[in-house]
Amino acid sequence: VNDQNKTLDNTTASCTEEATVQSNTNTSTSSKSSRLPKIYTRTGDQGTSTLLGSSANHLSKDSLVFDVLGTIDELSSTIGIVRSTCSFPLIIKELETIQHCFFEMGSCVAANNRSPRFVFNDATLITNLEEQIDKMTEELPELRHFILPGGPSQTASYLHLARAVCRRCERLLTKWLNEQIEDEQPQQDTIMGIYLNRLSDYLFTLARYVAYKEGHEDIIYHKSK
Repeated sequence: VNDQNKTLDNTTASCTEEATVQSNTNTSTSSKSSRLPKIYTRTGDQGTSTLLGSSANHLSKDSLVFDVLGTIDELSSTIGIVRSTCSFPLIIKELETIQHCFFEMGSCVAANNRSPRFVFNDATLITNLEEQIDKMTEELPELRHFILPGGPSQTASYLHLARAVCRRCERLLTKWLNEQIEDEQPQQDTIMGIYLNRLSDYLFTLARYVAYKEGHEDIIYHKSK
């Protein structure tokens, strides 16, 4: 979204500047336009990138840490799709809060867990998810069988997709954490892993809950013949 806003700002500024040049009053507009950041930097054109606070240390873009960061971004984008299709304001707000958590988590990973500026160690985030899961479960029919993702509810289907992405994100994060050479694992490492684990449970329950509220039943798995 920030990139889209920057692009829009750049386009607007360019149009404004052109019009101002024609009227010979372009000084302030040109000054403002020159301060706008560019979306592209060309620094990653050779297939490398850097982490926060380590601009001199270029890593290949196929490094595991960038896979983790990319999957966090993918998960947030998938949640964004859910929000755009959801018709329940409280759920939309809750999902937005979760997206903010992804930014904080991504910052911790990008800083390689070595910066006090970027932390993700609030255990209440996990407690909040558990409370939401319990509240929704109380309203839902008892789950006695495996269910299939999808069905009439578009929002529920996207939630199942988000759940699958969340599981992949958790696997990649766990692999990355296991490769760290630190002797003692920071608390936020543990919190990040637990949070993603609980979040996938939350997304599964929320998918059922949304479908239920929209008047749809679970699609029960039946053994194929």
